[in-house]
Amino acid sequence: MTARKTRIQHVVKGLLPLTLLVAVLPALACNGGAESCATCGYDWDGSILPSGTAGTTGTAGTGVSGVAGTSGSRGGTLGTAGTTAGAGTTGAAGTSAAAGRGGTTGAAGTSAGAGTTGAAGTSATGGRGGTTGVAGTSATAGAAGTSAAAGATGTAGTSAAGGTTGAAGTSAAAGTTGAAGTSAAGTTGAAGTSAAAGSGGTTGTAGTMAAAGRGGNGGSSVDPDLVLWYKFDDGSGTSAADSSGNSRTGTLTNVGAGTAAFSTTNKVAPGSVNLTSSSSTAGGYVRVPASLQTMGATTAITITLWVYVRTGRPWARIFDFNNSSTTGYMFLTAQQGLSSPNSPRFAITLTSNNAEEIINMTTPAVLSTGVWHHFAVVLGAGATYTGTLYIDKVAVGSNNAMTLRPSSIGNTAANYIGRSAYPADPYLDGYVDDFRIYKRALTAPEISALP
Repeated sequence: MTARKTRIQHVVKGLLPLTLLVAVLPALACNGGAESCATCGYDWDGSILPSGTAGTTGTAGTGVSGVAGTSGSRGGTLGTAGTTAGAGTTGAAGTSAAAGRGGTTGAAGTSAGAGTTGAAGTSATGGRGGTTGVAGTSATAGAAGTSAAAGATGTAGTSAAGGTTGAAGTSAAAGTTGAAGTSAAGTTGAAGTSAAAGSGGTTGTAGTMAAAGRGGNGGSSVDPDLVLWYKFDDGSGTSAADSSGNSRTGTLTNVGAGTAAFSTTNKVAPGSVNLTSSSSTAGGYVRVPASLQTMGATTAITITLWVYVRTGRPWARIFDFNNSSTTGYMFLTAQQGLSSPNSPRFAITLTSNNAEEIINMTTPAVLSTGVWHHFAVVLGAGATYTGTLYIDKVAVGSNNAMTLRPSSIGNTAANYIGRSAYPADPYLDGYVDDFRIYKRALTAPEISALP
């Protein structure tokens, strides 16, 4: 019996494969007695034990290597060896993260799980810009089966390179302050918003510089002391708009065969008023709806305009603000008719021409016809003040002993451009453009700066 036992152990320990051993065991029955072989269920020491349960076959791992089958309990018929786990299918390479458009970089694909030496996961391609992609997670090595080799650890996906941090946008330069009009300051251009720094990825585009504010158009804002302004750019109709903002609309009026009409002939584009006249009974003029006193131009004042005299006639008025020819008026004429040469004159009186305060040219000269001329009459401040006459923006005459002013003649009822208070005086024949009245005395530089 001992010899048989030895032969059996020898066979079990390696002379025969397990399948052959199972086939020959019944033929190697013992002869009974205290020792029994596997066939009769006796243990070698005489104890009887149940046959051992076969080991559970190991499940093949998909991706991760299959767990090895659990070995059967010792004794009894040996459990069938767990089937060798099939090598895990090689993991697909991690899909490259889609390039972010300045957004967050896609996470790197997870490396392939190991099987029979799982293929290393392909490194995720770094996203273009955006937050740095998360590195691919290393594949966990599969647990070995009874004989399956542990899958090689998948190579971790290469971390997507972090995009260069976007440079902060340059702060937009503040807009240049619009040049002030006569008094109102231009609004400062709003500063351009700084571009936010890029959150990784491609360098952020610098913030666009805010366009500098355009300079003011030299007096585009209306001077608050400008109480009447006829540009005569209306084009048609009989109403002359007041561009001072005070709504003192002028009215174009015809007398006899004369006319008053808007024209494209101008000194300050795009238009002017054309007054045609042939005598004191045929002409055209513009009626102003309010007196200087009503306008608030009662003390220091300035009246400016452009005039084109087509036909020179003594005492034809450029403007005339009056109660009547005997109860107070003030006027400007291109030709006075009392002395030669018939030069321009400004006058103001409480009664008639015998009591006029006058501003004549220092060096009298006849105003040329058929060309544009700029006039300005400036009455200063003070009980006794200086009045100055400008022609073509140059002071040509003054009177430093003046005492009368618009408030002296009161709330005049007849206020004209191109017509006299005297019925015998002719109407103006020519063009008038850019007629203005200020309730202060403009300086010589201010007059020079006018269009």
